[in-house]
Amino acid sequence: MFEELNVVLPTQMHWRDRFDPVPLLRGFMAKGPMSKLGTEDSPEGRTAWLATGFDEVRQVLGSDKFSSRLLYGGTASGITFPGFITQYDPPEHTRLRRVLSPAFTVRRMERFRPQVEQVIEDTLDAIESIGGPLDFVPHFGWAIATTATCDFLGIPRDDQTELSRTLHASRAQRAGNRRIAAGNKFMTYMEQIVARTRRDPGDDMLGVVVRKHGDEITDSELTGLAAFVMGAGGDQVARFLVAGAWLMVEAPEQFDLLRQKPDVVPDWLEEVVRYLTTDEKLTPRIALEDVRIGDFLVKAGDTVTCSLLAVNRRDFPGPADQFDITRERTPHVAFGHGIHHCLGRPLAELVFRSAIPALAHRFPTLRLAEPEREIKLGPPPFDVKALLLDW
Repeated sequence: MFEELNVVLPTQMHWRDRFDPVPLLRGFMAKGPMSKLGTEDSPEGRTAWLATGFDEVRQVLGSDKFSSRLLYGGTASGITFPGFITQYDPPEHTRLRRVLSPAFTVRRMERFRPQVEQVIEDTLDAIESIGGPLDFVPHFGWAIATTATCDFLGIPRDDQTELSRTLHASRAQRAGNRRIAAGNKFMTYMEQIVARTRRDPGDDMLGVVVRKHGDEITDSELTGLAAFVMGAGGDQVARFLVAGAWLMVEAPEQFDLLRQKPDVVPDWLEEVVRYLTTDEKLTPRIALEDVRIGDFLVKAGDTVTCSLLAVNRRDFPGPADQFDITRERTPHVAFGHGIHHCLGRPLAELVFRSAIPALAHRFPTLRLAEPEREIKLGPPPFDVKALLLDW
């Protein structure tokens, strides 16, 4: 019962109606900033909450009175995967974040920029040579995201295609045994790349961590960090790029402006990130003690699911929510908040800021190849199954 309230129901409400929140989530948003999803039928009587208000979500995510350990995560419930930093609480989280931070500095991102731009240029060249109509999920989203992330991690180009295929299979295979086998293969490769980096650290992310903090992190933690960054960079960044391409063809006038007058819209990316919110929710936070969130008392043991989508689309369907890259910057939580604020944000934004304008310039006539066909979405996070585009 409690797992259903923390896993099944939040998943159902964070499906999409194209880019927008579904009626189930909109109903909770209309009720107020905090809603009860249900109370456990047991002596403890723990309650599952949904936070949809801006201040309430920020308070939960910024508070040390909540744990982010994966206690209600379906089959992984109660397991903390070594190195998966979002599942750690302080002081272990503090240590791992400090170990990983040097790899994401502004200086390193600027040095990495030409490599990312070349990946994007090569990808667009390949798209142009193949010709349309073409599915932009594998050929644009996954092609850029996985290559850029692999390069950032220091994974050899010869290994990248197979690793990308394995990562995708570990997420998308319907058969449980095949999904598990792909996941095991993926982790085995990560163990091998960590061992190789220990012997000969380069200037990539893993090499920086090993050189600067090698004695402070175990091999299992380093393997987990590599897998976590690869999963987030390969999967989540790909989802954003695909959703961004879809948004581009649905709002061509917005991207015409971006293409023709880029200096007029310096904060365009903030609006795209806010509007899409491709990671709609976070795993439930568990209250370590009684804590008051706004007007609501959350008791020790209760869980709070933070809806980033509800916060970022809080004015839907009103005019204030309309997609407009010329608007003043609207505060959002698309990358989270607090100590678990996305550490990989600089890398993700580097890819987004480079790829979307490049696509707009290279293919100004980009359009849906089958405009009458409904675009199929999978379960959250924002999962476009196929995006057939032509130009």
